Amino acid sequence: MSDREDDPRLPDDLDERKARILRSIVADFVANGQPVGSSRVVDSAGLNVSSATVRNEMAALEERGYIDQPHTSAGRIPTDKGYRAFVDLLEVGGLDARRAELIDELLGSARDAEDLMLRASGVLAQLTHLVALVVAPTMDEARCKLVELVTLTPSSALLLLVDDTGRVVRRMVDIDQQVSESDVSRVRAVLAEHVLGRRMPAVHDAVGQLVEQSPAELRPIMRAVHTATAADVAVELVRRVYVGGQAALAGDEGIERTALSRLLELLEERTTLARVLDDTAGTSAAPLARIGAEHDVEDLRHTSMVSQRYEVVRSGSLGVLGPTRMDYGSALSTVRAVSEALERTLAGLAGAERTD
Repeated sequence: MSDREDDPRLPDDLDERKARILRSIVADFVANGQPVGSSRVVDSAGLNVSSATVRNEMAALEERGYIDQPHTSAGRIPTDKGYRAFVDLLEVGGLDARRAELIDELLGSARDAEDLMLRASGVLAQLTHLVALVVAPTMDEARCKLVELVTLTPSSALLLLVDDTGRVVRRMVDIDQQVSESDVSRVRAVLAEHVLGRRMPAVHDAVGQLVEQSPAELRPIMRAVHTATAADVAVELVRRVYVGGQAALAGDEGIERTALSRLLELLEERTTLARVLDDTAGTSAAPLARIGAEHDVEDLRHTSMVSQRYEVVRSGSLGVLGPTRMDYGSALSTVRAVSEALERTLAGLAGAERTD
């Protein structure tokens, strides 16, 4: 039909009228949770046609797999294919000024990268009422940008390592004897000389080499620093995933109870979550959706995920997870806005300085 020339995104088996009817059904069902009848479509789709014509078009949409009729006497509900067509035809708008200001205010006041990830997951959950997921940037290639060793007591100190993503690692350094402030200062200088610019997973081994090379009076401090860097700094095998808004699932009738139980268990499997979120986000600079049966993971096939990649020095991803009956327009625009704010804030935390 010539209508299709107006919107090249239309699938081959949809014309503009069928697409408008599908949009109306999806929007109504998302808003009200009830099957949508032809009379409601006539009122909401803005088509100058009869109810009989709409019923015929709905029958065609059902035959082509875009909508389903759950009961003989009921209206129609969207299928995964219907949601996919709806999302592909969406024009993703911007957020209103109040929501945009809230995102900038909450993320812009983050103290460090970890605080930023927590805030991002919180504001995503708050604005969408969905489960929010934020995957921190990969640490395997991140490099140490700042090292500090601060004396707390004569036998303890605080080690601070800052990488070029803005992430701050804090470690207590317990020394097996009392040491002087001047010796701690000497160790700090040696660490700065040999650790700055190294990949974060290599910090532990680098400090280990310094233990035997150090003068005898500095070895207790250096040995304690080596011990302190053994956990998490050396190798981060599991990517950090920050999850917010799990409580939103509890009252959601869009996911069957058994499926909900398995989904809640899945939210504890951080490695799987990171992989799924990254896969959904892809390499696009825009938010993307994976809907229902499009998921490779069985326990996610009653859900939809909207996610986007963000990148400053390293890349990560963020998104929201909920039932297939979600407000996709709001989810897409919110994920995009939070991703952009996250990038801006990360850039400020990481700073222009970076050792290659």
